[in-house]
Amino acid sequence: MINGYCEEKYIPLKKIFEDYFLKQEEIGASFAIYKEGKPLIDLWSGLKNKNDKKWEENTIVNVFSATKGIYEIVTSILIDQNILDLEKSVSYYWEAFKQSNKREITLKHILSHQSGLYRFKEKITQEDLLDWNKIITILENQEPDHPCGKKTYYHAKTHGFLIGEIIKKTTKKSLGELVSELLSKKLGLDFFIGTPKNQLSNIAFLYEEKTETKISAEFNAFNNPEHEINFYNKQKWQTAEVPSMNGHGNARSIAKIYDIFVNDLLLEKNILLSKATIKKCLTEGTSRIDESLMMPIRWSQVGLILRGGWLFGKNKESFGHNGWGGSLGFADPMLGIGVSYATNKINPTMVSDQRIINLLKKFYEIY
Repeated sequence: MINGYCEEKYIPLKKIFEDYFLKQEEIGASFAIYKEGKPLIDLWSGLKNKNDKKWEENTIVNVFSATKGIYEIVTSILIDQNILDLEKSVSYYWEAFKQSNKREITLKHILSHQSGLYRFKEKITQEDLLDWNKIITILENQEPDHPCGKKTYYHAKTHGFLIGEIIKKTTKKSLGELVSELLSKKLGLDFFIGTPKNQLSNIAFLYEEKTETKISAEFNAFNNPEHEINFYNKQKWQTAEVPSMNGHGNARSIAKIYDIFVNDLLLEKNILLSKATIKKCLTEGTSRIDESLMMPIRWSQVGLILRGGWLFGKNKESFGHNGWGGSLGFADPMLGIGVSYATNKINPTMVSDQRIINLLKKFYEIY
């Protein structure tokens, strides 16, 4: 049974969503499209875990790198408040960062994946990711892999630590605290980096259909540490702050954030920030092949993906961020909408997830 709200004309999308469960292509998921604060679609269904616990309205799930889009919106708010400046060197905010050849790296270089600190050069365990100070010390001492601004490598796991430490130095608050203060509490949403204890029972269990992948021997952006689904289902992971990859939320909350953000741009509502700052943050960085992902990715100056193909619908002006496994969030400024999909059935491949693409193709056909 599919729960939630769906405008009459979008019933064909509800049917597609329902088919995922009937055909066992999905275990538990939520899907939402919001426009100017109102739902066009806000659906959820399936199981929170295979012991028959149903996915409920307030069920949240680890959305992996879709988290990046949320904290990049928080970073944009801090830029709007003149707390951060894209052009300033990171060491202006974080003195110890300048050692090991990193004096020239700016905030913009890190946000748009051009800093050269896209991986950990020493062996890291999952447990290490939970030790903020240990990771920060490693990154302070690490030399970049290339001169800043010269190449683009997606910072899969380092990104949130780097941005989070800059924010901690300037605001005395963690990224998780600011997400809570500036987005979740302010807007009444369920999205957390570092999930509070009282929300743990709402978290959906993650399931992965393992595919055999050839792991590169050389440490890269993705394999150090390797993904480990059992670890991500543990409470110590869920309550920690690993901002690149452990935000927990649902489609309604993510879609609402993008909806408000894009309408601050279009309608100048100033709920979160000013139109001028959003335009600056959405300005495209240097366009080149991303050598972590081995494909051309158009990164904005704050690290939002611009024009993500059908993953972000059919309008090339769309922007957002997807995550490992199939969850994502984006905004379409041509329609003034925020869209999100959140799932606990992990698609382990790096290819575009068909679950959201099928829904989006039907949505744009109808809209």
